[in-house]
Amino acid sequence: MTRFIAHRGLSNLYYQNSEKSFKAAAASSFFWGIETDVWFTSDQKWVCCHDNNPFADESVSVSKITLEEALKLPMNLNKVGSAKIEGESYICTFENYLKICKSGDKVPVIELKCIPSRNQLKDLIRIIEEIIGIENVVFISFHYMNMARLRSINKKIRLQVLGRYPASGRAFLNKGYDIDLMFVFCPGYIIRKAHRMGHEVNLWTINHLPVVRHFMYLGVDYITTDCDFGGKI
Repeated sequence: MTRFIAHRGLSNLYYQNSEKSFKAAAASSFFWGIETDVWFTSDQKWVCCHDNNPFADESVSVSKITLEEALKLPMNLNKVGSAKIEGESYICTFENYLKICKSGDKVPVIELKCIPSRNQLKDLIRIIEEIIGIENVVFISFHYMNMARLRSINKKIRLQVLGRYPASGRAFLNKGYDIDLMFVFCPGYIIRKAHRMGHEVNLWTINHLPVVRHFMYLGVDYITTDCDFGGKI
């Protein structure tokens, strides 16, 4: 059965990676999980945002300011992929994201956009353990180093290596990882190969119902989407 992951929350209706977006996804029975992107501030606090310069003032980097400073800065509402909303939006802490996922019985799908040190990853895992439990989350990243470090810390952590093309998908399957591919470059044989090897496939980011149905027919394990298709599938 294909399970659905809310991409940066319910981001076709609410600002990406915002508390409103996460809460809307958490309230929907359609979603199995809620994806977010994470960075850390200069005082080593984890926050949810797509890139290192998410604020209205694009000269400000998350990694160069404290959490206290970050919480006061309005987000850039013109970022690509952002729903148009009325009013301002502010950054969401990682802890609040996890609590929202837990309250809605959703699986946190955590994309590491940066490359944390081993100790920083251990601190991230500590936060997760305290709020929801490491067995209840999935990590994704384009950075293979993140996956390798997480696996070395705890082999039971669920990992999906992000990629765009079939070649990268095959390579990471052969290394023993589940994969998360851009849907336009995912042929059916990759899904079949993964399943033969005992691995799972996630696809990003599918926002058109006929395409969703096509990959459901092919048996993909997860679909990451900006949209709530509940009642239409």
